[in-house]
Amino acid sequence: MKNWIRFPILIFLFIVMIISVNITGEEAARKRDKVLNNNVSFKGYVVDYRVSNNHRFGIIQLKLTESSVNIFNDSLQSGIYPYKILGDVAEVYTTISGDLDYYDTISVKSKSEEIIYEQTKSHPKYISELNVIEDSGDIKYVKKKTLF
Repeated sequence: MKNWIRFPILIFLFIVMIISVNITGEEAARKRDKVLNNNVSFKGYVVDYRVSNNHRFGIIQLKLTESSVNIFNDSLQSGIYPYKILGDVAEVYTTISGDLDYYDTISVKSKSEEIIYEQTKSHPKYISELNVIEDSGDIKYVKKKTLF
């Protein structure tokens, strides 16, 4: 009879633990990504991209057609910004879709934490999230393969 009572209690405690971990993780992500509220926005077309072996993380190199800043290469204590800009060239560090192709147009709006992809092919326009890069493997990949 005691085992019958223990099982629902253990399940309840497990569910409470999962919910608390998710809430804590969301709060940490919001604090981490607060640095992206810097009004940097730019648009350009893909001239090169490189994909790592880590869940399609990679570097997208853009030739800029519009930009709110001429240079952006700030650094963070932990992690790196998901983009760098130098003149009319930018790099975006993010997960790369299999549909990405050369000359596709990409817009980055840092304040709204969005990357907007507009393909030249018949693929639909889509939006993905812009996040600070914290994974050590991704950071090493960027440092090794960056143009800057």
